[in-house]
Amino acid sequence: MIDRHAVIWTCVGGAPIKMASIVATDRECRITYAMGFIESRLPGLSLMADPALIGQEALVWPSTESRPLHPRLMAMIPPHQPGNLQRRIYAEMLARRPIPPAPGTETEWEMLMLSGRNGIGHLDVFPDDVLASSWYAQTGVRPAAIQNSQSKIWEILRAEVQQHSSETGGILGLADILGPTPTAGGMISKVLLSIPDRPAWTGEFMPFGMRPEGERFVDVIVKIEEPQYDGLLDLESLCLEIHREAGFDVPRSWRLDIDGLRLLAIERFDRDREGLPVPFESLMTVFSAGSRRIHGTADVMWPEVGSMVAKISRLCSLDIRRAQETLFRRLAFALMTGNGDMHLDNIGLLGGKHAVRLAPVYDPAPMRAWPRHNMRMAIPMDFTSGTPVYTKIAESAPSFGLSVAHGRDILNDAAEATRDFCERVMGLENVPEVRRANLAAIIKQERKWLES
Repeated sequence: MIDRHAVIWTCVGGAPIKMASIVATDRECRITYAMGFIESRLPGLSLMADPALIGQEALVWPSTESRPLHPRLMAMIPPHQPGNLQRRIYAEMLARRPIPPAPGTETEWEMLMLSGRNGIGHLDVFPDDVLASSWYAQTGVRPAAIQNSQSKIWEILRAEVQQHSSETGGILGLADILGPTPTAGGMISKVLLSIPDRPAWTGEFMPFGMRPEGERFVDVIVKIEEPQYDGLLDLESLCLEIHREAGFDVPRSWRLDIDGLRLLAIERFDRDREGLPVPFESLMTVFSAGSRRIHGTADVMWPEVGSMVAKISRLCSLDIRRAQETLFRRLAFALMTGNGDMHLDNIGLLGGKHAVRLAPVYDPAPMRAWPRHNMRMAIPMDFTSGTPVYTKIAESAPSFGLSVAHGRDILNDAAEATRDFCERVMGLENVPEVRRANLAAIIKQERKWLES
């Protein structure tokens, strides 16, 4: 049996510090906090793994074929999905080694060693402490020129994302320009960059985390539209705006077209104004770390989400009433905007144990515009025969600390706030007419069911 060793570091407190050691075998993953980190009282691996409670006792996660590592670490590995840009970059880098890793656990481990730093949240994973110290010493002081809209990166991305080129030169060229790009989950390709902090973005950027002198830059996730989702980013940009107008916490965003490549940059909410990381983890990793039966969104029923969030509040300072009501409001707006893809991986918690809250709305794409994604809710509900759909949804409100009447009011308020949604969708000329008409028809039907 092979013992694989790694370390977790973080600079969440402003200076690099070793958090923990990892030992992974084919049977289990063991994570042990460093004594100095325990004494620092900084946020640990997860809200479900408080250093003050665990101490130096090993946190043991039994390995399975689908989850060989702790869920919080698995979230840092590029997902094994067709066309995932980060996955393709790392797969090519591993394939070029003299002895490439074997498929399965060995490949996932090596992916983590490449992608496990500077990503979403506050954890950085390294093969050893020497590499960690060296990496932090270099971060932020490497020379980097500001790239403009004519940068080679856009040409490479267009070839890789729009055409899914089988050539490897472009993939490796992207890694040369940006360095190994940290993983960012989801269905469409993404890159992490820093762009000028201006009202409009015209294509200038630097590698993620870089800070030039003389102008403020902001860290962003840049989503890249793919041909099979023609018009998606205009629809998502509209939904971000609708949520802002309704008073939700929504990060800033910038829509930009560069030589036929459609981009949507969304401000990183897991970084503060000085660029320091803020702890972040999805409800998926929190729930699955707390219950071995949960492997995906479909393993949790919608009413369970409310009660499970309430249990999380026992471990941290989460304002449970506000969090539960906000989650129910998010569902109401998802129903009224065609976001049937609101799952546990795109709902998250932001901050450490003593200052945690729901993460902003960052992925409200109305995926129901595409027939293969046309489902009302990604988080399932038991819609019993004979009970109207929206009656059943309103009846789930008590699981979120609300009365049924309050739940019904939230659904009606969402319908009122989005009353011109279909009209705004039909005005998006970059979205194919068939997609606009399809989405508008679905939303009109949902509104009829709600009214009835």
